[in-house]
Amino acid sequence: MVSYSKLEVNGEWNSHSNEPTEVLITFGSISLNILDKRGEPLRQWAYSSTFLKTRETSKSMFCPDMEETESLYIFDQDAVNQLIFLCNKTKRRKITNLFPWFFLFILLIFSSVYFSDYFRKVTEKLAASITSDEQESNLGNMMFSEISGVSHCDIKKVNDYIHSSDKNYLSTASRNIELIFINLKKDSSILFPGGKLLVPYSILEEKDGVFKLVEITKEAKKAIKNKKAISKFFSDQTNKSLLIYIFGNFTHLNFDKDNGFSISLDGRPEAFDKGFTNKKWLKLKKICKL
Repeated sequence: MVSYSKLEVNGEWNSHSNEPTEVLITFGSISLNILDKRGEPLRQWAYSSTFLKTRETSKSMFCPDMEETESLYIFDQDAVNQLIFLCNKTKRRKITNLFPWFFLFILLIFSSVYFSDYFRKVTEKLAASITSDEQESNLGNMMFSEISGVSHCDIKKVNDYIHSSDKNYLSTASRNIELIFINLKKDSSILFPGGKLLVPYSILEEKDGVFKLVEITKEAKKAIKNKKAISKFFSDQTNKSLLIYIFGNFTHLNFDKDNGFSISLDGRPEAFDKGFTNKKWLKLKKICKL
């Protein structure tokens, strides 16, 4: 730290409206005091705005602001060093004092953006756009793995049987979809990212069950094509989870089954020449008997 023992030092003060004046200079705690020879105050310059304009061997010139309406020549080099030190110290303190307010300002801006609907929509779309088909399937698998204590049919046997049968409406409609008959508490089916379709087991007991199943799988294929399942999944995540996922970490995502895309039918399904006979339907029920 620079130490200066003198209480006052001589200098020359210049103003556009006055002739150069010999003055006394004293160092206050927050400002430089400029006095005339009688000790009467002429000016008081804040250290935070005072700066060194020129420095020579014999004298140095300081100004109180960028407008340079005044100037002060100091001839004592120790006093020059002391003034430079005080000016820099005060400016650093000013910046330090402003930092909490600056941080608060940035935090307010970030918060207003973070919690805005626009930010939410952008992050959801970005998360969906960077998710590959393989990643989408993995997310769907993780959602299904979170389901516990709920019985379901043998997934492989059911899907192998449906697709090994002669070409029919059901096998065509359910292509690229993994049907999972499960004891759901609600009547609607749930589509997970990647094509896992959870269908209430009760549909197998319905008279027009096969027609309903075909309509449900058709709706599921449309939803997959339009990215509705993955969009629904990301729409149910927190902003924090979305941001963490975008930066490469999926461990904070919520894999609850309710984050799947719900599919329900309005009214009775349309009947058709199903090609999936009653005999095949009964066999499917037998395979899927819980």
